[in-house]
Amino acid sequence: MEYISQTKSARIAAALEEMILDNRLKSGTFLPSQQILADQFRTSSRPIREALKLLEAKGLVVIAQGRRAQVRSNSLDQYVESISTSIVNSKINPAKLMRNLMQVRITVATSAARGFTRLENREEYLAQLWNSSNRMEASLPLIHQKDAKGTMDFQKAEAEFHRTLVFANGNQILSCIYDNLSPMLDSVMNTIKFTSAQVEKRSKDYSYLCEALQNGQTDLAVALVLVTLTTLETKVMDHYPDESALVSYA
Repeated sequence: MEYISQTKSARIAAALEEMILDNRLKSGTFLPSQQILADQFRTSSRPIREALKLLEAKGLVVIAQGRRAQVRSNSLDQYVESISTSIVNSKINPAKLMRNLMQVRITVATSAARGFTRLENREEYLAQLWNSSNRMEASLPLIHQKDAKGTMDFQKAEAEFHRTLVFANGNQILSCIYDNLSPMLDSVMNTIKFTSAQVEKRSKDYSYLCEALQNGQTDLAVALVLVTLTTLETKVMDHYPDESALVSYA
């Protein structure tokens, strides 16, 4: 019975994914309630919940307790337009700016991971990602010794890892925005204190991500990107408790 349930969930997730990617379900809109979806697909609520979890793991929807699932971004160009308007606003509070930057990183990295197997220069990007991952791993002994050089080496390699993923996406507008604004995000990341165990786990996750991309395991790669970057987003936003303050960039 479990196998049948999983198969039904996968079919429902695939149908909803197609509607999202075809822009029939637009970015920012809420999906129908689970009960309505169950009626539409002639099933119970359990396969619907499982299907939504599959879509969430692919970075296509956001699920919040007590709310219907919301379509994340199904068009990078559309996302560029909305995020650019927010970032270039003459007055924007620092917390919102950092959240926007993290969302750029998350959205583009998940998109890059999803389309990685179709890249013409896939091996070139993969070699760069492995290089960054190996450098992060090589810095761990110094980090365990509380040597500042190890932390600096890790941070530099991690920033280059994310930059490679973003540029692999091939969207020149987003790449330009990211290249100009990511130093602000990286500077914040460099002030946040992580335990050596947390850093070692991140290093392993990046290695697993490289393996998933190398083996063509797209869903696993997307899930690893989401887990790693949403964890980092939480740490970054903890650094900005005051969301009422405004800062002018005019």
